Amino acid sequence: EGGGVVSLLEEVEVESAAWRPAGGEGGGSFDVSFDDGSSERFDYVWLATGGEMDLSLVPLFAQLLAQVPIQTHGGLPALQQDLSWAAHCPLHVMGPEPAERGADAATRARLSVSRGPTVGAFAQLELGADALNLAGCRAGSVRIARSLRPFLRTPHLSKAGRTASATATADAPSR
Repeated sequence: EGGGVVSLLEEVEVESAAWRPAGGEGGGSFDVSFDDGSSERFDYVWLATGGEMDLSLVPLFAQLLAQVPIQTHGGLPALQQDLSWAAHCPLHVMGPEPAERGADAATRARLSVSRGPTVGAFAQLELGADALNLAGCRAGSVRIARSLRPFLRTPHLSKAGRTASATATADAPSR
């Protein structure tokens, strides 16, 4: 429509971005500064982000890996199908957040704790491409809940949405 140009910038990091509104007519543009010292003005910005996923960078998982070794692939654990660490180690894993690229170990650990977990991050090998979105969160939660159900003393819901014990009581003849 407007005869615009698409610019693809690779191997650069955005250091800052500021929205510049147009003079009262709506719209505007972004002034973006990059880590190489350059800057550009854009109407639209798409970012391809990523983080370093390596459980050895998270102190809790590094210690667990030393005590209960399991296979890893590219820093991701080869979890059981129910997302437990190992068949004999019923610790279920779905997080934490990817470590910040270029940060030292102490900073990565602090960021991971302060920002909270990203559900599915370390369960990617089991959950697949959905691991980091809501569908993956749900799928992982269902797997973990199913594996924990036998250890809970509360009855599970029947298809009708009532508990099994409540169904039996409701269907029993009154005395």
